Amino acid sequence: MNNLFFTQTGKGRALLLIHGFPMHSGVWGEFVERFKNSNLVVTPDLPGFGKSPILPAGFTISDVADSMLQFLSEQNIHNSVIIGHSLGGYVALSMIEKKPEIFSALGLFHSTAYADSAEKKTSRDKAMAFVEKNGAKAFATNFITPLFADPTHPAIEKVKQIAAGSPADAVIGYTRAMRDRTDHIKTLKSFKKPTLFLAGDKDPGIPLDTVHRQASECQYPEIHVLSGVAHMAMFERPEDSASKIKGFLDKI
Repeated sequence: MNNLFFTQTGKGRALLLIHGFPMHSGVWGEFVERFKNSNLVVTPDLPGFGKSPILPAGFTISDVADSMLQFLSEQNIHNSVIIGHSLGGYVALSMIEKKPEIFSALGLFHSTAYADSAEKKTSRDKAMAFVEKNGAKAFATNFITPLFADPTHPAIEKVKQIAAGSPADAVIGYTRAMRDRTDHIKTLKSFKKPTLFLAGDKDPGIPLDTVHRQASECQYPEIHVLSGVAHMAMFERPEDSASKIKGFLDKI
């Protein structure tokens, strides 16, 4: 067993929500309550975040995906809808690449199938150097606010607290793994089931033109762009984003 920490609530088809970076399952908070009457909502902590033990040094996104697939097998979770937020989307894509048959649908929530650009890779390198010098808590303080369209949003402090608890080795390890991850456009092309793209029109990290290009590669795409939202729709527009996901689930 890989001893990943997770919470679950509700009943019905399994809905697997994978959190982003550098957070843990607590980031979903009350958001899961909107689905528990129709779905078994499962929210794990990725290895190294929250209460889950970290993988050996030098781990990749593929290694994280293997750990998550083992978790699903151990929990006897099949035919689930997997929705990944940001980093969680990278992990979800790798899981889909490895075992598409065990999922009924995929959702990319402020995420992308594209690999990092050269500019983004440089930014990752700077982030790792910052954490090595100043620690993960200082990094979280600077990293979280730009994820919100409104820099005074009341949820920012909550997310900062979640992120500040992440250990430096996990923050550095995942930053390196994200920098070096592979492109997954082929995964989108080959996936024969519904694929949801939930994006924000103010998201500085996921340009809308790239979302539409990715969707055009999918066999059964669905796109929703939320206005006035950056990278944290579960806080910025919880009712609207939950409604879009529910509508997607109803069509599966």
